[in-house]
Amino acid sequence: MPLYRKHKLARELSHTLLSEFHRSLMLIADRDMLVYNITSKIRQIAPVDRIEIFLLNTETEKYIHTGKHHDGSEALDRIHFTQHSKLVNWLSVNETYFYVPRMSNVMSYLSDAERELVRSANIELIFPLKVINRLNGFVMLGKRSDRKIFSWQEIDMLGLLFYQTAFAIENTALYEEQSARIRKMYRSDRLAILGQLAAGAAHEIRNPLTAIRSTVQYLGKGMKNPDKLEMIEELMEEVDRINKIVQGLLSFAKSPELEMSKVNIEQLLQHTLALLGNTITEKQVEVAFDLSAANTVVTADASQLKQVFLNIILNAVEAMENSAERHLTLGVETGRMLDYQSRYLLISIRDSGNGIEPDDSENIFTPFYTTKKDGTGLGLPISYGIINRHGGEMEISSLPGKGTTVVIKLPQTI
Repeated sequence: MPLYRKHKLARELSHTLLSEFHRSLMLIADRDMLVYNITSKIRQIAPVDRIEIFLLNTETEKYIHTGKHHDGSEALDRIHFTQHSKLVNWLSVNETYFYVPRMSNVMSYLSDAERELVRSANIELIFPLKVINRLNGFVMLGKRSDRKIFSWQEIDMLGLLFYQTAFAIENTALYEEQSARIRKMYRSDRLAILGQLAAGAAHEIRNPLTAIRSTVQYLGKGMKNPDKLEMIEELMEEVDRINKIVQGLLSFAKSPELEMSKVNIEQLLQHTLALLGNTITEKQVEVAFDLSAANTVVTADASQLKQVFLNIILNAVEAMENSAERHLTLGVETGRMLDYQSRYLLISIRDSGNGIEPDDSENIFTPFYTTKKDGTGLGLPISYGIINRHGGEMEISSLPGKGTTVVIKLPQTI
């Protein structure tokens, strides 16, 4: 076939491929699905043996690996880049790809750690994903699986692909932010209404419950029949269980006023772990800290935050009851700016437990919704209310069989 004919067919194939990709982008709102679509299109253009995608996490302002294994090898899950990383700076300023074998001057510019990463991972091409002066991420490509060099046509096609990708990622990020905002508004409204109902119900139940308890206690005095005595003891246990639920209702509906002071979150977490030391040791849970924030002090109510941490950590320990590996990781890192004088401090509590089923995830903050045999379903709603009154946010992400992560965002003055 004549050479010009080959080039013409290649251009037609490129146009068709990119047109199909552009149409598919209009239908994708899920980021994981988008990443999968991107990787499949990359391999249609060039047979690469490695694809590593880093995307900007707007909460932490770090570029985090997607965690997807696109090549069957171990992904760079624990690697992240910051806004001050030299690679990030170069990609943001130059707005073009970095072809490792032919751009030794750029390699010299990178930090020692970045150079080592590029070499050890056999990275050959790095493309920026930039939209409106913001670098939303970048894509690292390994060598071609046939060990040929990338043609300029392939590089141009990949450049066009990633240009479209950058806009698609921006759109999915906006969609996710809007969906999260709607969920929070709906959750706050629902909890406010339930709180009002709970306050009224708790007062109506408490008075007759006190009378019932006193009467049962009176009937039990001097009781000698063992069967009847056992029945009375069971009645007392049930009355106490109802009273516990009523107390939870009151806590949910009318939490005490916040007593604000300077609180060191790292020390508070350490103190909470000390209180749960026997339980953690008994359950053979390994605890690790991942502290990257230089300043962990916030203005908050220490006792109420401790209640939140106790509840979440106990939930995590219970979730790992049947797990072969029991790992609990507590993290504190700096979050995004709120204004010129404050930002979020992010506290994460991650376990390696059973995880939460998708059907249950939507209801975890709903009062009385619980999957525990003896649970009241009020722990997380009360915790959510405490964080909300601090001007913060609380989110839970989970995968069945792979554990759960609770992220708490608290405002921090800088």
